[in-house]
Amino acid sequence: MSLTDQIEAHLRGFASPPYLFVGSGIARRYLGLENWKGLLEKQCELHDLDYGFLSSSANGDLPALASAMAKEFHQKWWKEKKYKDSRDQFSKQASNDESALKFEIAKYITSAGTVTKDAGLLAELELFKQVVVDGIVTTNWDGLLEALFPDYKIYVGQEELLFAQIQGIGEIYKIHGSYDDPNSLVLTSSDYNEFHRRNPYLASKLLTFFVENPIVFLGYSLTDKNILDIIHSVLNCLSPRNVEKLADRLIFVQWDRYSTEDRFERTILSNDGRSLPVFQVTTFDMATVLAALTKIKRRIPAKILRILKQQVFDLVHTTTPNERVYVKDIDDSTDVSAIEVAIGVGIQERLRDKGYTAISRPDIVRDVLFNDGGYLADVIVRDTLPELLKKTPYVPVFKYLQAAQGTPKWDASQIGPRVTKASKKAISDFRPTSVGRRTADAIAAYSKDFASYAKQSDPEMVVNYAGLLPEKALKPQQLHEFLTQNISLMGSPKTNVATNFYKLVCMYDVLKFGSL
Repeated sequence: MSLTDQIEAHLRGFASPPYLFVGSGIARRYLGLENWKGLLEKQCELHDLDYGFLSSSANGDLPALASAMAKEFHQKWWKEKKYKDSRDQFSKQASNDESALKFEIAKYITSAGTVTKDAGLLAELELFKQVVVDGIVTTNWDGLLEALFPDYKIYVGQEELLFAQIQGIGEIYKIHGSYDDPNSLVLTSSDYNEFHRRNPYLASKLLTFFVENPIVFLGYSLTDKNILDIIHSVLNCLSPRNVEKLADRLIFVQWDRYSTEDRFERTILSNDGRSLPVFQVTTFDMATVLAALTKIKRRIPAKILRILKQQVFDLVHTTTPNERVYVKDIDDSTDVSAIEVAIGVGIQERLRDKGYTAISRPDIVRDVLFNDGGYLADVIVRDTLPELLKKTPYVPVFKYLQAAQGTPKWDASQIGPRVTKASKKAISDFRPTSVGRRTADAIAAYSKDFASYAKQSDPEMVVNYAGLLPEKALKPQQLHEFLTQNISLMGSPKTNVATNFYKLVCMYDVLKFGSL
């Protein structure tokens, strides 16, 4: 039996699809980023810090090393001319003397985390997009998973996960923070102290996944202390009898380039004197593992399940069902914008409005470009945009603000502070960053229009640089044609391409709908 068949057969024995725990090995494999130690060493190189001295002073403790680096770098970042652009971009977000290093790491991940060009690895990424899982937990900071699963809702950091009403399906939990919110990064000793202080609360949130789903660990070493601490925090919540059941649910995948045969076998996890039997997969071909994860059957797509679960939860907790039940078959072709027709309990309008908080940024972008979402503009402004703007400033808002003003019951007081702030943005707020000054100046001096510029380069290059064109060159109709023809770039695993695509959509939104 092949490794793919062995994994599939094992996972078929559980009632629910697996959860993925994704670690730094995945970022190294597909984005070319370093592991944590390598990343710190690279930052010392980039910022003229003495890695040897700082590392030896920290006695091999990586959070302590990061703390020492942050302290030494703090003054350099605020004083030296070479960091002026960074200060212009981030200074208002600085909260302490560790922020500067986090800002530079976030910028580095954005620019250096480019998707592999290896044909075999690209084929693996195509399989990765098709895996069937209930959700993903990751300690990675990059944006690869968001690009692979654009319909999943993202929760960043412990605090957001702890205080959110998570649904447990179609969601990504970035428990160590994210590159697009630099202050959220769990990097230094103080960050880890706070993370460990909250570990019991995090474990209580993750407990449901561990007892209801098999868990597949990708990109982690069997000796990774961070993940071992989380696992054993969960164990502390279980009786010895249930710990034995958990052992069948944990599968660690180890990629070994020198392996001559695939193996699916038992091994032991040890941490602080405690041991737990788990399954270990060893392979030189990750495609065999990913292929097994694509074979899991699910009758309803995860995105739709998440919306339905959230709506039912909201109805149970906010109203008494007293009218009709609507039922309709749901599959991959179901129009999510019509989800209120698919299932409803109680008052249909309330169900519909609650569902608007589950609309994703890709949904909004498609509606801005194709005008086919059928959304209520006032509800988008009131419920959807504030949620999306919590995560990122790159969300188009003007289309909905303009349309909302024409609705019968429109009340300007419905505009929340995040949407108000977004409504004041201009083209300059969405220019690409991390572009060399000479290149930026050359593009800014371009004398022709967007369409002419777009003909000179491949679509990815256009997305990454066209936002630097003079505003008069950015013709809305030309932008619209390009964006609709290249909509697939919104889901690019290259974080810079995906981010700049969203920025270009925001520019189109400003130009087309910005006259409020």
